[in-house]
Amino acid sequence: MRDHVVLENKYDGTHAIKLLEDPYSGIIISYGKVSFDTNDNDDVLKLSFEYEVHEDRGIDYDKIQFENYLGDFLQELILYGIKHNDITYTGGVDSEN
Repeated sequence: MRDHVVLENKYDGTHAIKLLEDPYSGIIISYGKVSFDTNDNDDVLKLSFEYEVHEDRGIDYDKIQFENYLGDFLQELILYGIKHNDITYTGGVDSEN
């Protein structure tokens, strides 16, 4: 798994992730809504997610490459959580009407 540390906001209990690998070392992010979408025409599962950069330490990075990195990292976090029975869902229920 990519090197990182989880940070907890002592005021509201929310969590953020500080990335510790180059070229993104020092950037602090948090993930928002995560969803899995399928296309009816194929067997591909698409991972979509929202994120927020809390601190970028002035690092100049390509947004598309960074988002690909975050997507790969999120997949690792999800798989790790499933493997270790340590995954928490804190959202609500989306309903389609």
